[in-house]
Amino acid sequence: MSSGVIAVVRTDNPEYALTLGRGFNETAVDAIEITMTVPDALDVIERLIGEGVKRVGGGTVRTVEQVRRLAKIGASFVVSPNLDEKIVKEAVNLGIPVTPGTMTPSEMVQALQWGATSQKIFPIGAIGGISFVKSVLEPLPDLSLVISGGLQPHEVKSYLDLGCVGVCLGGALWRMEDVVGADISKVRAFADQALVQVALGDKAG
Repeated sequence: MSSGVIAVVRTDNPEYALTLGRGFNETAVDAIEITMTVPDALDVIERLIGEGVKRVGGGTVRTVEQVRRLAKIGASFVVSPNLDEKIVKEAVNLGIPVTPGTMTPSEMVQALQWGATSQKIFPIGAIGGISFVKSVLEPLPDLSLVISGGLQPHEVKSYLDLGCVGVCLGGALWRMEDVVGADISKVRAFADQALVQVALGDKAG
């Protein structure tokens, strides 16, 4: 069953990113996003894929060359922090799902028209949260929105119930002591607990 959660890995240590990717692999997260701000991010993604980790893609993608590298190593998707026609169309041409960052309805519709798989609203907390999303989806129900920006597990369900296709979670999915200790089983267990909170929604808050 889909959790609707995209696990976003943003760290300054590639070994930490590998530990998190391995830990999330057997959880119910829908996707594991390794951001390009992680040192040697492409190598990290390639290693995880080579180890059999599923649903791994690249985030904070800002160049066409990054899109090409991600497609070549078998990444599952591309996510951008902003709306860039070159990024979207290159990913579409290469057959890799792409989710650009958008903020206004005009950007969201433009992304849809260019062939984006979904449209990421970022940063959600700065532009009105749940009420903003509800207002957008009323006239534009054909959008496939992914929500991002500092959310906690208990907040996810409210966005999914509105019809959003995914919600990004970062540090709320792990404890640094588990990551520093490279304890994959503890990373997995903590993420599983967070995903229980996701399923409960506001009852967990």
